[in-house]
Amino acid sequence: MSDTKRVKDLMIPLEDYPHIPYWFSLRQAMAIVRETCIKFEGQFEPRAVLVFDEKYQLMGILTLRDIIKGLEPRFLHETALVKADPSLAVLMGDLFGPGLKEASQKAVSEVMSPIKATIQGNDPIAKAVFVMIKENVGMMPVIQDSKVAGMIRLSDLFKVISDLVLGD
Repeated sequence: MSDTKRVKDLMIPLEDYPHIPYWFSLRQAMAIVRETCIKFEGQFEPRAVLVFDEKYQLMGILTLRDIIKGLEPRFLHETALVKADPSLAVLMGDLFGPGLKEASQKAVSEVMSPIKATIQGNDPIAKAVFVMIKENVGMMPVIQDSKVAGMIRLSDLFKVISDLVLGD
């Protein structure tokens, strides 16, 4: 792997990556993801949103999975019968029924995931690959000067690796 490439050379800058305050609702987060998809069509599709506090300190990450899980009706979490046989949830009503819009008002802080790993912008991309594999993450925040500068994704690193392997 090229020693000259650094994480900061491949990262998506924070100003281009979706990020929100922790008090935003799931609905607002969904709108941000949609806007980002439209804005950067063909360049990248966000699979997560970074979540910050009022001092712009990173609090967590809200993945698409977190959003959808946050929209799940309460009965799927609380019913012992459903826990015993998840297929019974279908009998209890439409998963995306009338409560969906109400559930979308939940704060992202209630369903976001913790940050498992970060990387420095000046670190070599080989280190980013190692950390992502070790921590089993597909993306991680890039830190520069003690602040979040952007996001690096495994797909970006894969492109570099595949170019080396395939000789492109």
